[in-house]
Amino acid sequence: MAIPTFGLFDHIEGIPGTPTHRLLRDRLELVRTADQAGFASVHFAEHHGTDLSLAPNQDLVVAAASQVTTDIRMGPMVKLLPMHHPVSLIEDMCVVDQLTEGRLEYGVGRGAVPAEHAWHGSSHRDARERFVDTLGIIADALRTGEISSEHSRYHDFPTMPMSTRPFQDHIPFWYPGNPETAGRYGMSLMWPGPIDPASYETYVTSWEAHRGERIRLDGPDSKPQVACSMLLAVAEREEDAVAVARRGADGLARRTVSAHRFDHVVITDDERDAVMAPLQAILAGLEMSIGLGAGTPAQITERFTGFLASGMVDRVVLMLPTGDMTLAEARRSLDLFVSEVQPQLELASVA
Repeated sequence: MAIPTFGLFDHIEGIPGTPTHRLLRDRLELVRTADQAGFASVHFAEHHGTDLSLAPNQDLVVAAASQVTTDIRMGPMVKLLPMHHPVSLIEDMCVVDQLTEGRLEYGVGRGAVPAEHAWHGSSHRDARERFVDTLGIIADALRTGEISSEHSRYHDFPTMPMSTRPFQDHIPFWYPGNPETAGRYGMSLMWPGPIDPASYETYVTSWEAHRGERIRLDGPDSKPQVACSMLLAVAEREEDAVAVARRGADGLARRTVSAHRFDHVVITDDERDAVMAPLQAILAGLEMSIGLGAGTPAQITERFTGFLASGMVDRVVLMLPTGDMTLAEARRSLDLFVSEVQPQLELASVA
């Protein structure tokens, strides 16, 4: 199997009893630990009006983390494009890429919570179209050096120069959960757990079928890349790991459901089932993650070796901390993974 890389994904959820300033400082220390362990990336979520995310502007977190790390790449997963003006998105993106000296990796998405769209003066009903519209403005700007609304249906502003350009010649972009969309626009794919062959084939086929189109975020040397996100809990005893993972999954599920508590203001009863359908898939994915990502170091090594052998996964992104998992538990899982699991996976990849 290919040599895997590893990353972190963090909602920056609230931890009961931990003041927000302490929580943010602790998260930066966790990122520093991952950087020292040679992790490839760390990504941060965007949510609003809920303790599912206490740092909804990921650019601020990435800017702070860039000052205490040297190698790890970082960025949003995801920036909710329909909720932001493209000029601000592009300018902030370029500044953060400069601050990180070219370590930015940029995840984008539409946003699944109707209330969040309403709070930003947008609507979830046209989020898909707004997403593509804004993505097109971003792609054009990175290609031409000018921010223009020429092809936009939703924005109308005079063309302006990008006074701050990116540090990188090509910023890597990510898209979660939809292989056709990720491939169409030349983005890496973030998948919930090990990807199945049919979804992988859809991704690669879409990538190749739309190569060279106007809205593409791939560079000249880019190729399809898949990362799988995994809830992780490692302990010396399996039952202890499963208990930590269960509290993590239950806490994340509770907060994810709670993020929809204001949706009734902007959706009808008939729309509710459609809005909540993606949530059910997320909750099902968490159950699968417990089965794969909770165990002793030896169990985690065996399970990860199994799905990495397919060759379809380039990076494993560990969800730490998650839900009601404590920071100490997250640190313990990370320490055990780095010291006992990661070396064995790297050895297996060259055997």
